[in-house]
Amino acid sequence: MHGQWGDKVEHHHFLLDEVGQVIINDLKKLKKKHQKKEAELKFYKGAFILIAALFLAYVLIFTVLPYRFFLSSMISVLINDVYHYVFVGMLITVHYRIKFIDKKTEKAEKEYNALRCEIIQRSEELWPEGEKRNNRHRFFKEMIEKHDINLYYEND
Repeated sequence: MHGQWGDKVEHHHFLLDEVGQVIINDLKKLKKKHQKKEAELKFYKGAFILIAALFLAYVLIFTVLPYRFFLSSMISVLINDVYHYVFVGMLITVHYRIKFIDKKTEKAEKEYNALRCEIIQRSEELWPEGEKRNNRHRFFKEMIEKHDINLYYEND
């Protein structure tokens, strides 16, 4: 069975109808997208710290220590060393990449939380009266355990 735009829909839970299955699969995809963006953001923040530390070490070892008694020579080396500009360029590039990914991460989080909250608000429709509704707590527990998705409360 295929869902929206030809994506394969996982039919693995007996507590939901077909529409509910599609919605839950979309929620799982949004959760994965959000986690991927958070991991990417974490990577670039680590890269920024590493590049900054290497730059400081480079300046200390090759500029400050050798010319510590000759201020004019130190300033001249700081200005004329092409590697300083390379490091600064890399730092600026990674900084703007972090800002870009941070916006994408926030957007992914908002999309995920919006759908999660909608599911919580529409739980009456997704689990109508009957046996499915009486067993929905098992489904909620499974979602937390397997996918780290809390469907009990809106503010998580």
